Amino acid sequence: MNGLIDLAIIGGGPAGTAAALEARRHGLEVLLVDRDFFPRDKVCGEVLSAEALPVLEQEIPSTTRRAAYIRSAEFVSRRGRTYAFPLPSPGSGLSRRLMDEALWQAAAASGVRVQEGKAVRGVRRTPEGSWVLDTGDKDPLESRFLIVACGRWWTLRGLPSPANSKTAQRAPALVKSGAWLGVKAHFRGLAMRSAVEVYFFPGGYCGVAPVEDGVYNACCLVHRSLVREACAHSPAGFATWMSRVGRHRALDERLRGGTQVSTTVTTAGMLFGKYATDRDNALLVGDAAGFIDPFTGAGISIALNSGRLAAGIVARARVRADGPLPQAEIQYRRELHKASGRSYTLARPVRLLVTASAEVQEAAARLVPRFGGWLTAETRWKA
Repeated sequence: MNGLIDLAIIGGGPAGTAAALEARRHGLEVLLVDRDFFPRDKVCGEVLSAEALPVLEQEIPSTTRRAAYIRSAEFVSRRGRTYAFPLPSPGSGLSRRLMDEALWQAAAASGVRVQEGKAVRGVRRTPEGSWVLDTGDKDPLESRFLIVACGRWWTLRGLPSPANSKTAQRAPALVKSGAWLGVKAHFRGLAMRSAVEVYFFPGGYCGVAPVEDGVYNACCLVHRSLVREACAHSPAGFATWMSRVGRHRALDERLRGGTQVSTTVTTAGMLFGKYATDRDNALLVGDAAGFIDPFTGAGISIALNSGRLAAGIVARARVRADGPLPQAEIQYRRELHKASGRSYTLARPVRLLVTASAEVQEAAARLVPRFGGWLTAETRWKA
């Protein structure tokens, strides 16, 4: 690619593609780069809150229509007791494999220059203030603006990231890198319900939710204290592994009725909370800016909407021809905090219950029918 483009986006997940599509609507010339090939899978609860649906219905309407309908949430204790509440607004279930590919294709169709299977090794600033991306090619890529959307644990030479920040070094034991393991698999044959089910136990929880075409997603977050290193990164069948780790009879019975139809996907290195909104005039979106606890169901919404927010701010800076000045960073930082800052704040005390005793978890779960709807609404994206 020759010449200077308006905007380069590193990472083709929901945040990156939403930013690319929004930037194209403003007439920007956009490059979108992802190290993987599509379709590809990701460890994710795959629940879409109501705040995510307008974005997806605009960008990938035919794919969104395939999503499963979710109208309530149920928390099931190890004793088998269920505590439920209706969602403030109905949500949906859609697999990342289907959604991410559809968003990538939509970006390409809109005129975004997409490059999959290409890893960005590092970035550097020119004296004029533009960005040069190092992908190992002979001819580097150069852009006026840069958005980083490559996940929660990204590393780019020439740009500070959470992976090497002091924040990661100071993180408490319960939230620092490596403390948590995420595991996911898809099942077919489970009795269909319009609810997201959360099975919790001391040291973790497992969410079970319908996605498209009669398939169910089972995704768990487990503290490393529960699993031996030998099995933590290579669980065999998801249901068998989950039964050994969670010892949750109701969850075992739920999964026993289905057949696993996907590989078991794992991820580690989860640092919860807000990281930073910008680095050296580059704007960070989605998990690159902060990792919200999966039990909130707000992750995809924050990814999509933060991508759109950043792209809109970049577009306005481009029109003013003032370049990536601090004013754009300040505006993005302020608006992102206003929209999602409360989500991180409220999620923090709830996270502590994950490692509590079964008795404490049971007592807290009794409050779910009364306060679950309020907590869900308060942790959502505020436009």
